[in-house]
Amino acid sequence: MLQFRWRLALVLTMALASAFVAALFSPQRYIATGGVLLPAGMLKAQYAASDPQTAAALVQGFIDQHKKPLLVDPPLVVPAGAGVRYSMLAPVLLLLVFLLAWRRRPRSVRSESELVAALGLSMVAVRPLAVRALSQQLQAYWFGRGRPVLAVVSAKAGDGRTHVAAELARALAASGEPTLVIDADLRSPALHRAFGLKNRAGLADFLEGRASQLAHCGENLSVMVAGRSGADPLELLSHRRMQELLAAAAKRYRVVLVDTPAAACGPDLQLSAAFAGGALVVLKQGSETAALARLRDLLKSCQARVVGTVLNPV
Repeated sequence: MLQFRWRLALVLTMALASAFVAALFSPQRYIATGGVLLPAGMLKAQYAASDPQTAAALVQGFIDQHKKPLLVDPPLVVPAGAGVRYSMLAPVLLLLVFLLAWRRRPRSVRSESELVAALGLSMVAVRPLAVRALSQQLQAYWFGRGRPVLAVVSAKAGDGRTHVAAELARALAASGEPTLVIDADLRSPALHRAFGLKNRAGLADFLEGRASQLAHCGENLSVMVAGRSGADPLELLSHRRMQELLAAAAKRYRVVLVDTPAAACGPDLQLSAAFAGGALVVLKQGSETAALARLRDLLKSCQARVVGTVLNPV
């Protein structure tokens, strides 16, 4: 088996070398995009260059010109007009990825100590989802100390973040706490399904100045769905109306939970986490260390602490 792997690796290496040599005969351009969020709004930059490092450096230079931005959208580099030339490399690259994945799987978190090493210490210790106990702990260590807003975050989509946000909102409302839960995942909204609602007249509509409304889903429980918009989600969430909404909600409700996009989708979650000052991390058993490290870096850069971690079995 090992001999077969080495033979396959040799064949793939030779194929890749031939393909890349052929690709060198045609010039390539790279486009880098990025931006910063300032109190006045979102500023974006786009530069093209003959190599990706130069393109990224130009965008980074634009970002560095603005001191202490509220949020940084780091440089993203993509080939310009790759077309057929790169399509011919796709099968070879897929085979190479398969070989590498076969030889070594991504490292995952296997113990609480490894989770602490990946995310840092939290106010509420990591534990399997027990909604009632979790709501009581958060009331004691977060909401009960004058912090009404809490972002619910995850490293990847499918970790059960929305399920936890919905169940936690129900439990807190049942305990007598006036509770609002907001779907701020404008990329893949799902909170409306958890409450049997239609995804309309929600957060996106409010941020764009259209009519919006809260749905009352039980005693002490209100829900704001995501709504619909064709605008860029990050730019939409960076609107001043988002901060005004959270500030108003913090005065009206004892508990405000914000269901955010996964960290793998980009820095969207930072806007809500920064306002709240803290985040509840939802993850599955065996989550990858690299994905959790990215989530940790996003929270650290917006100065939001990890309030608690929940292992979601769903």
